[in-house]
Amino acid sequence: MLFKTKFFAISLFLISYSSHIALGITPFPFTIEQFSQKSVIESDWTFIVYMAADNDLDYFARRNLEQLKAVGSNENISIVVQLDRHGAHEHTKRLYVTKGQLYQMNAHDITSQQKLNSGSAQTLIDCCEWAITHFPAKHYALVLWNHGIGILDSIRSKTTNASELFTFNPSTHMLELDRSVGFFDFLERKSREEERRGVCFSDTYGSYLTNQKLDLALKTVCEKHLYKKFDLIAFDACLMSMIEVASLIRPYADIMVASEEVELGTGWPYEAILAPFEKHTLSPVEFGKQIVNAYAKHYHSITKDFTQSATNLASIELVEKNIDQVSSLLLEVLQFQKSYSVKRAIQASRSKRTCTYFSEPSYIDLHHFYSNLLEAIEFISLEEQALHLLPLLKQRLHEGLTLIEFSLIANATGDNLTRAKGLSIYFPLRSIDPSYNQTSFAHATKWVDLLKAVM
Repeated sequence: MLFKTKFFAISLFLISYSSHIALGITPFPFTIEQFSQKSVIESDWTFIVYMAADNDLDYFARRNLEQLKAVGSNENISIVVQLDRHGAHEHTKRLYVTKGQLYQMNAHDITSQQKLNSGSAQTLIDCCEWAITHFPAKHYALVLWNHGIGILDSIRSKTTNASELFTFNPSTHMLELDRSVGFFDFLERKSREEERRGVCFSDTYGSYLTNQKLDLALKTVCEKHLYKKFDLIAFDACLMSMIEVASLIRPYADIMVASEEVELGTGWPYEAILAPFEKHTLSPVEFGKQIVNAYAKHYHSITKDFTQSATNLASIELVEKNIDQVSSLLLEVLQFQKSYSVKRAIQASRSKRTCTYFSEPSYIDLHHFYSNLLEAIEFISLEEQALHLLPLLKQRLHEGLTLIEFSLIANATGDNLTRAKGLSIYFPLRSIDPSYNQTSFAHATKWVDLLKAVM
């Protein structure tokens, strides 16, 4: 009861103060240290949004902030945002979100005069340290809000708003995704055509969070500031629900929420996602399901090309081991194939004609690929001494399908992607991106060896 009284008192002060100012971002009247001394707001959840909008998503950042304000912080959840807007003159702001108001918590310290690099590991570390220190909670969620390109650390310094890949169909009144061009090919074309247009993750610094930077940042935060895992790490970004990404962040979080497909620039419907917290708190599993369900409800009438899923990261190690087992078996049977039947079965199982793929065609749905392989086994012809391997391969594939399904807390798709079951995997059509060899997943499994063997 004492806690609720504290929160109610400071909420009354904020409402009173905000009544005298215009709508928008307002400097908080205290330093963050004075704020913490006066009253530590210890909600059940701290919801950290790392909003890297120093790019062509800037407009949508404003939209999402309005949605966050529609709910605001309360005794169930503290909503905090690190906002990096477009332009070198836009200094990075740390915001505390209340109902109807945004308060700049770093307005009175030196960081208010700095333009931080959102593509720096240290910037993410400092953001999380600030939020954890000043907004302690039982549960922590970190949302990485930005462009996304999945597991690959592309050499390209530019990306673009995925909304440009969608076109409006006047007959259905819905947005449709153009799959005639791959996502990375589209980025390459945009980079050539619009050299002056800033479409990289951070226009000012020309950088983004690589796999190595993200791993370093999350490791540092969990070991030195949080002293445990995040309850939930989410990506309000494109193409991030991959087994490789899950493998990267599983040491640092219990649940991952992300999309296999590209996301429209509007991103998450934050007001709908956070609405339950106005009445009660949620468990981490309930929160993961709420994000997926609210996203699906919002986009169901807008496009048939959407995905969103929540993954139990405690199960991902078993999925990794299964992929390693399946890869090892396939590498073995490749040595005894007749008439290239194994290679052809693998290639047919990942074909764009038979397997669910996404805006970036080198990302395919893992569950659908496994299902196709199971059906293709009957067309495999092996030398006599290796025939005993096929029943074992079937067994491992069935186990893999079960493990994938077990690891998914929630999964939602549009009508064009109903075979997408929540986790994609990298399977390029031509060559392997050099950055893929550096991923933790590539080091932990024989998957990359299998890719090399069938290309």
